[in-house]
Amino acid sequence: MRHWMLLIIGTMVFTINRILASNHYVMKEDGFIKRRLDSPFHLRQPENLLKFLNQMHCNDQAEEGFKKMQRRRNRLDDHILITAQLMQQIIEKSKCARIYVKLKGAGDYLRTTGASLKRLRFPEKMEKDEKNGEPVCKNYIDVTNADYVYNKLRSFTSEVVQSMKIEREEHLLQEEFGLKDAESVTETMRNIAVKGLLNNPQSWKFHMLGSYYWRLVGNVKNALECARLSVLLAPEESRDIPLLSLGTILVRAKMWDDAEIILNAAVNNGSEHSENYVALATLFALKHNFKRAREYFKIVEKLNTVMYSSTYTMRQYIDCLEPLDNEASKLFGYVKYMMREIKDVNKLRQDVTVYQNKIIQQQVPLASRYNNNDAQLKTNLLSRYQYCSTRQASDTQASTVFCDFYSDLQMQLESKQFDAELLEWQVNHYKNRLFERMPKEYKSQLEFLYNTAKPILPIRKNT
Repeated sequence: MRHWMLLIIGTMVFTINRILASNHYVMKEDGFIKRRLDSPFHLRQPENLLKFLNQMHCNDQAEEGFKKMQRRRNRLDDHILITAQLMQQIIEKSKCARIYVKLKGAGDYLRTTGASLKRLRFPEKMEKDEKNGEPVCKNYIDVTNADYVYNKLRSFTSEVVQSMKIEREEHLLQEEFGLKDAESVTETMRNIAVKGLLNNPQSWKFHMLGSYYWRLVGNVKNALECARLSVLLAPEESRDIPLLSLGTILVRAKMWDDAEIILNAAVNNGSEHSENYVALATLFALKHNFKRAREYFKIVEKLNTVMYSSTYTMRQYIDCLEPLDNEASKLFGYVKYMMREIKDVNKLRQDVTVYQNKIIQQQVPLASRYNNNDAQLKTNLLSRYQYCSTRQASDTQASTVFCDFYSDLQMQLESKQFDAELLEWQVNHYKNRLFERMPKEYKSQLEFLYNTAKPILPIRKNT
């Protein structure tokens, strides 16, 4: 009797080991219980409890990590859709930019120059005359570099001045008054400046006129030199006039930070003159600091309604580009947020892959789990993706190809849905498309907005 009991117990242990090693079942949708050949618990050492518990832990971690990854990936899809909708709105709003983005505040510079010229008075005697001279201001007065104002500004270093360029303002006069009148203004300005400097080299007014002349012909070096001398020589009550000219030259040369310093000085020296505020407001508009620009245009409206009316185009420029800036900055914030999400998805994918590899290491090969009665299961297995490796037999050293099949989890991990490189390309597409669709004059601003954008969680607007 005892012999039979031992035999039965031995048979049970052997059978249990076989069940643990190969028999795993799952309830299918049709109600039938069928073998699950891709179960993670087909262990190489099914009798080892510690390995079984560790396999259970790895499997739980892999499944939980994959669920998190799926949730984040689905959320990313929602954010991509929100970004695509915002992109379409920006494209619609950008139509006005193709008109206004080409503005350089040209009309405003001409108006401020004209307003300043009206404030000049010329009681000086003009006995000497020179028909063919040029108003090169430094040739009429003995000064050193140390005497010039604003020496510490970068704009006035020799390297920067040599590379600086401005458009000829005579072209702008031609647009408003025609070719002959523009040439006439330029010639008159030259004659008066040369004659004035010859007779009154210490008069700030003629250095000022010299600066205007060089602006008209597009010589930035001489224009700056004359304007700086004029600032040096001008009395305090009139110093805002050459400061205004000096500042607007720098604006036209796109030395905007230094221009802001000088135009602020012009406003402080001539706070009752609206043309100074117009120039500073125009500068802030070109720098896309629309809040400050509006503040100064409001001051212009209080001081001079006629001049305020003449700034309509620049105010339209603000109305067009301010919301465009805001929306573009928001889109870049979305892009940066989604790039962070992609990194999180990829990190989860790597973590799940680590657990999946640990699971595979403890399993018997997937292809060895079916038997002769599993024809359909074998067919299903063969339809899966396979991965193979070449190994050498220990005894004969012959090369043998070993193949196994991807589990469902492995196949999903390898899918394009979780491909970080592809996701990054898809998200960056919105940023690149925005650069492609915007006018080239606006692209430097887009670069600034992208560089300064902070990650923003894309939120769908309530409709």
